[in-house]
Amino acid sequence: MRPRLVPVAMAVVCAVLGAAVPASARDATAPSATAAELPGPIEDYFDLSDFAPEPWRPFRSEDTTLPGGTYCSFDLHLRVVEDEEMVRVDSRYPDGSVHINEYKGKLIVDFVNADTGATVRRDLSGSGAEEFRPDGTRKTLGGVGPFGVRFKTTDAYPAGYYVVDGIHVTTWDTAGRRHMPLAIGSEENICETLA
Repeated sequence: MRPRLVPVAMAVVCAVLGAAVPASARDATAPSATAAELPGPIEDYFDLSDFAPEPWRPFRSEDTTLPGGTYCSFDLHLRVVEDEEMVRVDSRYPDGSVHINEYKGKLIVDFVNADTGATVRRDLSGSGAEEFRPDGTRKTLGGVGPFGVRFKTTDAYPAGYYVVDGIHVTTWDTAGRRHMPLAIGSEENICETLA
């Protein structure tokens, strides 16, 4: 059996370019999109010039509490229920630092409004890739959902912790401000769900 050579990042790239996505890279549950629905050029999202994937290794998310007023009006606690995530480096800079990481695997999280105790459980088991600049700051996060992405009150997208499904790309400008230039599918703002 031929190993999967094209990662999710490449699937997002193909979708953005409007190219056919090889079956080995396609998530059977992901919605399809026409080229007319997708912006370009791909250089705005990922630089895959040095694509050289390394072996997969375990990655574990940790419980965390996001302070009220940053994403939600209340403290939002994320409790990991099930975690079988994997990560691999797809590209490195000449100095050896990570350029692109790719993620996959099962992740189930309980979101808790720390003020009221209201709780919802969500599946964040999508696949995606994250690109870093040479200085180590984030540049791009893209994937095929479901996965989670958060926006601060100072970002260029409404504040909240979003569970997104479909194809989504989040970018960080050089000042650290987040944007969502590509959103095909659903976005649930957990802050609104638990308010």
